[in-house]
Amino acid sequence: MSAGVLWARTKAIAVDAASFAAMNAMQWRARGGRLDSEATQAYFDTWRAAGPAAWLAPPPGAALALNEGRCEAPSPLSTDWPANDRVRLDIRLGPNGWRSPAMVLLHALMSVSDRGYRRWSHRLNAAGWTAIFAHLPYHYDRCPRGAASGELAFSANLVRSAEGVRQAVIELRLVAAALRARGCPRWAVWGNSYGALIGALLAVCEPDLYTAWLLEPIVDLEYAMCESPVSLVIRRQLRRSGVTREMMASYVPLLCPRHHRPAMAPERILLMAGRQDRVAPPHLVQALAEHWSGAVYAEADQGHVGYTLMPECWRIATERGWLGTSEP
Repeated sequence: MSAGVLWARTKAIAVDAASFAAMNAMQWRARGGRLDSEATQAYFDTWRAAGPAAWLAPPPGAALALNEGRCEAPSPLSTDWPANDRVRLDIRLGPNGWRSPAMVLLHALMSVSDRGYRRWSHRLNAAGWTAIFAHLPYHYDRCPRGAASGELAFSANLVRSAEGVRQAVIELRLVAAALRARGCPRWAVWGNSYGALIGALLAVCEPDLYTAWLLEPIVDLEYAMCESPVSLVIRRQLRRSGVTREMMASYVPLLCPRHHRPAMAPERILLMAGRQDRVAPPHLVQALAEHWSGAVYAEADQGHVGYTLMPECWRIATERGWLGTSEP
């Protein structure tokens, strides 16, 4: 192993360790972290019986109206936190306005800065695409007062965590419908970690999704909750609430992409893993690529937190012609 590779791997492990420590510290103070095990069981039993298509279906009559710049609207789903119940999008139109192809950027869990996403938005515009940066539930301007960005999105309150994912997917399905109504020729998603989980569920339920770039997606929530270092405090809270791993295994199929098949063309799905990632380890991401026969798999030297995968993703997508602006 070269000195450069060794340094990259050591740095990735150190960055992840610091990030995981911060996330676990946040879980100590997360409000509503304890769960009602009977209510949780009832929630997952109900939606498991209904099926994922029903769980991710927009409410009848729900719709969004889009505008350039900061776009805000009531969410089609409500939670216990009014600040969270607003759709918030930052829209930078491409050179052909609403008739440009559109890429929806989905950030990682506990993301606190959109500066890097703004740079990628400029690159997308230069390539002829509209860029839409989505504020995911409980993040950025959707964060309740006194809570950190993303603190309430992923916790031992499993119903709130699941409803946040559901809320995000349904909102983005309405964004897709609004783009089609505006004459957008096609739309795509580019997600990181938590955002990649949401992007993967969009791939499961949206057949006209043109391409999906999913970087370190949380494809196995049982592993993320029960084994990964990001969930040490969550595991302790779940044990105190009487939730066993066997119970978790019955909950997670609703949310896990590995239990579903994509509705979109799998050959335009890119699944990327970081070789040092201990939250979405390569073997799990690669297993999803194999399950979604035809999906493209790639990896690079990075932990779960890092900046290597996005440029590599752009390179792969460019080589495969997924950034073209003409009709596919």
